[in-house]
Amino acid sequence: MRLAIVHSQALSGLTGIPVRIEVQIAQGLPAFHLVGLPAALVRESRERVRAAISQSGFQFPQQRLTVNLAPADLPKDSNAFELPIAIGILAASGQLPPQPLARFIFLGELSLAGELQAVRGAFALALSLSAHLHSAHLHAGSPILVVPPASASECAAAFTGQVWTAPDLAALVQGLQVVAGRQAREQQRASRQAATVDARCASDTLHPLEAAAPILEVARPTQAHSSESPAAGRLRGGGADFAQVQGEPLAQLALGVAAVGGHHLLMVGPPGSGKTMLALALASLVPPSVEQVRHEQMALASLRTPGWRLESHPGNVFRQPHHSASIVALCGGGVPPRPGEISLAHGGVLFLDELPEFDVKVLDALRQPLEAGFLQIARGTHSAEFPSRFQLVAAMNPCPCGYAGSPGSRCACSPERIRRYQARVSGPIRDRIDLQVEVCGAPANADSPPLRTASGNNPSGLLQRMLGAHGIADDKLDSESILALARSCRDRQYARQSRLNAHLSGSALLQVGWLDASAQKLAAALSRLGYSHRAMHGLVRVARSLADMLNEDTISESSLALAVQLRRAGHFAPDAGQYSRPIQSA
Repeated sequence: MRLAIVHSQALSGLTGIPVRIEVQIAQGLPAFHLVGLPAALVRESRERVRAAISQSGFQFPQQRLTVNLAPADLPKDSNAFELPIAIGILAASGQLPPQPLARFIFLGELSLAGELQAVRGAFALALSLSAHLHSAHLHAGSPILVVPPASASECAAAFTGQVWTAPDLAALVQGLQVVAGRQAREQQRASRQAATVDARCASDTLHPLEAAAPILEVARPTQAHSSESPAAGRLRGGGADFAQVQGEPLAQLALGVAAVGGHHLLMVGPPGSGKTMLALALASLVPPSVEQVRHEQMALASLRTPGWRLESHPGNVFRQPHHSASIVALCGGGVPPRPGEISLAHGGVLFLDELPEFDVKVLDALRQPLEAGFLQIARGTHSAEFPSRFQLVAAMNPCPCGYAGSPGSRCACSPERIRRYQARVSGPIRDRIDLQVEVCGAPANADSPPLRTASGNNPSGLLQRMLGAHGIADDKLDSESILALARSCRDRQYARQSRLNAHLSGSALLQVGWLDASAQKLAAALSRLGYSHRAMHGLVRVARSLADMLNEDTISESSLALAVQLRRAGHFAPDAGQYSRPIQSA
């Protein structure tokens, strides 16, 4: 009875779980048993492993073969276990020395010819393994990751240790035999020189690659695509540029505030008013995410997107699911759980066009992720947690025909029909959206009194003043200038509170949401108008972003009043006439 142990890696959400593959060869009729909760994909790997071993020139054992995937209570659903199963069979049958296997972690799919194929979710697997090693404070003697060539570059970018690769099973076994022979010679030489082997020499026996080259190669990371330039951001946003927005000064200001503070945005207006163009323009205004969030974005994309490659990752994430999307498509699910659109939009923008056309249950499922920034999917006895810190941008018409309240009074919808249509977007969802503006679609609306700020300034002129406060040329309002403003303000936010203003909790607002005396009086007046505690926190968060845009340390009365103006979509107000005029300074 012979036993071999090979190490691999599995995922529960984005959390890495070490998998120990135990292979036993015993006397008995030829059989191949695979245990340890393998999914259908893993059970089918038995025939591929058998063919790959035979085609690579090795002997498949004609005895009773048992492969256990431990831990046994974790469902296994990955194509990454085929390579470690084959390595374990060769080690248990004596065709491969088992001594060096303890140092390696194997991930890979096998073709019938023995070639190493790409692994789904390789970046996520390597990133989770790297996080595990970092938490365990392992440096010297850390494991070596062995992956197929197609997954080598992305694994090398995510894994902090060494990543080795080989084209096929035969070359990999040959390289491991060379490493085992070199390790045996080093141990014999060390035993002759001293009774105790120096720990540092023992750890160096597998470190150099000259003995295994060119059979085993070191994978080098490639750089992911980065959208540092405004032009790249505009391409990702469908070609929309901030300069193309004409006649909507309040919507322009709301778009700038959303880019600066990461706030959720709801736009209400008739068809053709430019809501979709505004949402697409936001993709060119949002600066690239920090490195940790960018790695999480790539890990989620590698799990969900077939054939994902590191170099295909965009600088800015912009997801636009259709309104026919189900709860599973939007939030994720399945067995085992897979990330949905809101997780794929992590660190980026999630654009929901025609918001009331989404199923009511689908929209209500967004309540918890909108605030918490993560989503936990529970399936039976297992659950998976996915990060979902996205920026929601939604657009909708005011009524089924789309023309309620528009100039010309073309709307033929009854009040009850309009009420039912707007009720499809529930109050709890609206309450979580900090910015709610109307997009009228008429250039003349720039001169209408409701679109004036509390100080009487036009929002476009206010944006130019904000650019000047940060030393940015204000000769024109385009994506490049607003992107520079967003970068400057976000650097200020990260230095002050280590997060964006939109992600501030109530307790954190007490530390950074400094209201001057006049702003405190206005906040007390607003609390008596029926705003919820969540809505008041949202107003202070938006006011904090406006103060950052004006390069001010404290929140003034005008900034707080302007935050109210940016949360006053008339069709959603508790009283439609209550917010028909801007709040004037006291």
